[in-house]
Amino acid sequence: MEAFSKKAVSIFTENTLWIFMTLLLFMSYLLMMSVMKDSWLNYIQIFGKLCIVYSPVLIFAFFRRTLLSSLPFKVVVALWIFCMIVWLIILPLNSESIMRFVIQEHQHSHQLEDYSTFALSFLLVTSGSVLCTELGLVFQNYFKDKLKTKIWTQVISVDKMLLVVVLLLSIFLSVVGIFRVGSGIDNITVFSGAMLAVKFIFFVFQFLIILLLYYFYYHINKHFLIPKLLKEKGVIFYGFSVAAVILIFYPLFIMFLRVLPISSELGLEFFQPDGKTFSDDGGGLAFLIMLLSVPIIISNEWFRQSNEIVNLEKEKSATELNLLKQQINPHFFFNTLNNLYALSITKDKQTPEVILQLSELMRYVIYKGKEDFVPLKEELKYIEDYVQLQQIRLHKKLDYKFDITISDKEQQIPPLLFITFVENAFKHGIEPAEGNCYLHLSLTSDQNDLVFTAVNSIEEKLDTDAGIGLKNLKRRMELRYPDKHSLESFEQHNQYSAILKLKLQ
Repeated sequence: MEAFSKKAVSIFTENTLWIFMTLLLFMSYLLMMSVMKDSWLNYIQIFGKLCIVYSPVLIFAFFRRTLLSSLPFKVVVALWIFCMIVWLIILPLNSESIMRFVIQEHQHSHQLEDYSTFALSFLLVTSGSVLCTELGLVFQNYFKDKLKTKIWTQVISVDKMLLVVVLLLSIFLSVVGIFRVGSGIDNITVFSGAMLAVKFIFFVFQFLIILLLYYFYYHINKHFLIPKLLKEKGVIFYGFSVAAVILIFYPLFIMFLRVLPISSELGLEFFQPDGKTFSDDGGGLAFLIMLLSVPIIISNEWFRQSNEIVNLEKEKSATELNLLKQQINPHFFFNTLNNLYALSITKDKQTPEVILQLSELMRYVIYKGKEDFVPLKEELKYIEDYVQLQQIRLHKKLDYKFDITISDKEQQIPPLLFITFVENAFKHGIEPAEGNCYLHLSLTSDQNDLVFTAVNSIEEKLDTDAGIGLKNLKRRMELRYPDKHSLESFEQHNQYSAILKLKLQ
């Protein structure tokens, strides 16, 4: 069931086919209600035939992601132009024949007066709606990817957006009012034009007052009634509070709006003094604003809380990951300083060389270990230098092999990804060995997958608490590659094996 739900979610979030099919369903409904008998059969027949007519659009929408990942971008653009522009232009040019295919003449519930005009209009509206939907999707993706809409959507809240709408609507209504007033002037002079400009400003101001008074119901609903009464006291408290707000404030608002000059100047009958305390709507408009704003307010609050939870989880994961990476340094220090101490006791002539090599390793740990990703080739060189340093110190025969099969040496991976396996191999398998020992490493990597294997000899069963290195690595993988990694380790016949698999894409 969970797999099915994830599949369903991916279909709706990663594929646009359902959007265009929904649009065709709506146009099928309109067409059926216009010229045919209302029935399931006619509804399904029209929808199926419209899907055939617009099949290039649907096919491109379904395979959009596949085409973008497998074909050159210019080829995809050419296919998009044909399916989303050329095909949508061809359809209205053959409107009559296409409409006869979609609805046969004997299926009409009544005879259309001008069949050709109706066919052309319907296909123009349908094709135009499809094109506008596609352009909307394209621009949405552009703004999301290029302009980082998450930033400005967090800055511009719903309240601010509604205030912008209120201002724009005030300007629009004022323009309509000025045209209405100006149409009554026979000869517009410079003076009358200036007066109209001044009147336009006053119209904007008065319409802004009217709309802000209605905005008050949304504001009090969001910032007081829902969070304080609906959320804390329940539906009954909230219902009576809505009624109280309307019964107390709406008559006062109407009384104030009636004295505004614009009410009489433009003849706004809605606010004309007719003896009705609640105007013609009886307070229904205020109630409608509060009722329709409830799902908007609740959904906006839910999204806000969800974003806060996601951000907190990301911050927690980032903090924990940084702490784990910091724990790598002292773990490495302890092991390498022990190596250097052993060389200094024996006064080995290679001690200066080892110190220099050790400084290079430490430089990599300190500087590269803080980065999120490093090139794969740098990580491999670090492993080779570490093994070389260990072989100098051991003074025993080590069967060492490192098989590497990679497609891109510049592939980015987290730093210090493999060193834990190598350190454990030396500490728990190779160093305690009295005779010959071996360490066989293997790495295969392409653009999608990476597999690292470490196999080393052991002479006795390992302690289950082998240190913090492997625990840290497991936690790092859980944070960096959730559900995209596997880490296995097992002992068999005096041999210890560890396998790390990553999904890089």
